[in-house]
Amino acid sequence: MGFIRQSFKRQIFAVFLSVSLFLVIIGGMVTVQTFQARVVLDYENRDLEQQKYVTGRISNMIGLADAAIDKMQESEAIIEALTTGRRNSFNVYADLYEITNEIRNFSVIELYRGSNCRYSTKSGNSSDPLPDYYSALREASRRAGTTVYSLNPGHASDSGSELLMVRKIVSGAEPGFIVIRIGQTEIENEIKDGINARDGFILVNRYLRPFCLLGTAADGKVLSSIRDNLLTGKNYNLNLTDNIYMSELPGTDILSIYITPPVLEQSAVNAGYRVIMLLAVLSVLVCLLVASRFSIAFSKPISELYQAMKRFRKGDFDTKIELNREDEFEQLAVGFNKMTSQLKQTMEEQVKAERKVNETRIAMMQAQLNPHFLYNTLDTIKWVGKANQVPEIATLSASLAGILRSSISEKQFCRLSQEIQMIRNYCDIQRIRFDDCFDIEIKVEEKLLDAIVPKLILQPLIENSIIHGLDGQTNGHIDVRAYEKEDLFIEIQDNGKGITDEYIRALENDDVETLKGHLGMNNVNTIIRMYYGKNYGIHAARLTERGTLITVRLPLSFEEPEYGV
Repeated sequence: MGFIRQSFKRQIFAVFLSVSLFLVIIGGMVTVQTFQARVVLDYENRDLEQQKYVTGRISNMIGLADAAIDKMQESEAIIEALTTGRRNSFNVYADLYEITNEIRNFSVIELYRGSNCRYSTKSGNSSDPLPDYYSALREASRRAGTTVYSLNPGHASDSGSELLMVRKIVSGAEPGFIVIRIGQTEIENEIKDGINARDGFILVNRYLRPFCLLGTAADGKVLSSIRDNLLTGKNYNLNLTDNIYMSELPGTDILSIYITPPVLEQSAVNAGYRVIMLLAVLSVLVCLLVASRFSIAFSKPISELYQAMKRFRKGDFDTKIELNREDEFEQLAVGFNKMTSQLKQTMEEQVKAERKVNETRIAMMQAQLNPHFLYNTLDTIKWVGKANQVPEIATLSASLAGILRSSISEKQFCRLSQEIQMIRNYCDIQRIRFDDCFDIEIKVEEKLLDAIVPKLILQPLIENSIIHGLDGQTNGHIDVRAYEKEDLFIEIQDNGKGITDEYIRALENDDVETLKGHLGMNNVNTIIRMYYGKNYGIHAARLTERGTLITVRLPLSFEEPEYGV
């Protein structure tokens, strides 16, 4: 496999060869086997029809003979002659010839009293006697009124025998029997038009002793093989190449065996497989030629793509690919050119974005630590200390220290609980500064306190509410809420005079000039979008009664992200 992977040409050759061989070999074998199965099925149906025809002719002979026996059993003259032994030949023969009119052309009809033949339709020599101990008579005596089918004991051989139909119709010391003899010649004449030169037919009793062997089965070899297989408990057609169809004649214990040669000789099947192998060899040669052509057609554009990518990896972001084609390689080249252009543009935009974030961060820190704020805070600390000598000085100092520590930290993210503590410190300072003209209420679910947020995003919003929203009020109130709704939402609501529509539009459009008085909101919005994208940030709304609602949307995460600027 490694040898193939090392060459594009070999890979194409392997693919083409695999597909071709699969189609040729598997498809060819399926075609040959399907054709073979179809032909076999068609000929099998034909053979079954032929067997049905031959078996039907014999069954018709036996059926006519059996019907004649039924009529003879009802003849008073025949019954009286076989019962009393008195000869009334004229009446007996009259009934006998009338009843057997339809079967005399293929059979000899005999009436036995005991083992002696008293009446017969045979001309010339007298019929052979049937000894009392003969199995046909014993069986007929045991099954009185039922026809028994048997071989002629006097003419039985490996090549066949007469078919005897025996029925006992009179009981007594010398029972009366009706015997119908059907010879091999008569059977052959009846069915010869249903057997061609390549077929064979066998008619046997239940012990597989033959009545007749015809056609290709005349030598007895097939019957011998069938008999040996059955005697050893094997399938009757084991090791036989011919098609063998065995069935029992209805209402009898006689078996008919129809034999046909295989439809397709093995040599014909082997010839089909040799054609498949020849096609497989041709497929290998064609695949070699096609793989060579394809590799040449593909290798040139692939080589150009590889060289261009190599130059791009070395820092040549102006790399372009020019292919005079109209296929997928042209689309790859166009995609590569667009990718390099977009990547170059993205890198430039990233540099600008990093510069803007740094500038925004510096502006936020400057706004938080501007001299005016520090002066007012320190001045407040001084006058409170001189005038009142109260503990507020410690509160102011501790809160200011907490704000300064958070501001100068190098970390870009912190937990929401730290941001909450930051705005608490900031509000402690501002409440003392503005003589408790406002209060703040913070409601945050316990599990959200560990959420990770960008540092210093809440203090500018609280400052905006105090400075702009609650300016001049003595009963100001600020609500801070945080909740989870797939993302993290933080709401800051005040009961001040409310933000104007102009500032709302400026915030949505990043209009820095209009937001000069609300620079902290714009900075926070910029920081969030730089980190998380335009789906996140700040949304401002003026409440119906009075006041402003600021909603901050952030991804909910409890782990500090690996990125940051």
